[in-house]
Amino acid sequence: MSSSVLVTPSNATTTTDAQAALQAEAVEAVRNFYDAWNAAIVSRDSRAMRALVLPQCVLCMSDIGNIDDLKKQNQTVRGGQVTLGKLTASKGSDQAIAVQGEVVRAPVEIFGADGALVRSFAVDRVPNMLWILERSEGVLKIRDQVR
Repeated sequence: MSSSVLVTPSNATTTTDAQAALQAEAVEAVRNFYDAWNAAIVSRDSRAMRALVLPQCVLCMSDIGNIDDLKKQNQTVRGGQVTLGKLTASKGSDQAIAVQGEVVRAPVEIFGADGALVRSFAVDRVPNMLWILERSEGVLKIRDQVR
């Protein structure tokens, strides 16, 4: 004879699983922002970036403004792709969860409409960037960045 036992997860297990899912979602939200950044520097369209941040994120809005300026000034970019490393999320909640990690932006060259080099920037490496995310409209969005 075999007997079956119904196992109900404990609140601790459910809470741990929910926290792990939230942390994974937070890391993915940061990755999505930089995927949108990498696409935007080529397309000069910041809409996907805007959808991933809250308006109070000063550094985010500055990055978005830089993309918008490229389009307004009919400039193009060579380089500038961002790579991320060592992303880890702390325990948090929908109101505030922190992600830390490394950000490396490749060297950038900006060209005017006539093809002439307007500006260039060396590689930019931030070894310990901090992002604070908050749930808005059902998804985690970046609320703040600290270099």
